[in-house]
Amino acid sequence: MLMQDLLDALKSQLNGRIRNGELTERNLAKRIGLSQAHMHNVLKGTRILTAEVADLLMLELHLSVGDLVSTEDLRHPRKPPGSDSGAKRIQEWRLEKRDATSR
Repeated sequence: MLMQDLLDALKSQLNGRIRNGELTERNLAKRIGLSQAHMHNVLKGTRILTAEVADLLMLELHLSVGDLVSTEDLRHPRKPPGSDSGAKRIQEWRLEKRDATSR
């Protein structure tokens, strides 16, 4: 599970609570010190949900990471995009550095 997956899960949970009538965008925004417009844009994905805002939301609603993660997510973690190519780039960089110092 990646950080973006956790942020998406938080947004999904918040949107679900709003749809169920448990929360409103206005009330939630007020509770953490944001404007309702900004909260709306974060929840619909127009603005980025930052780690700071995510922390405020989780603290205000008494949520933990465990509340956002399913057992299925833990059993089948997702690889980061380009993770295989990233390891190759690091290896190539090390070889280039080694070759440059041996000249």
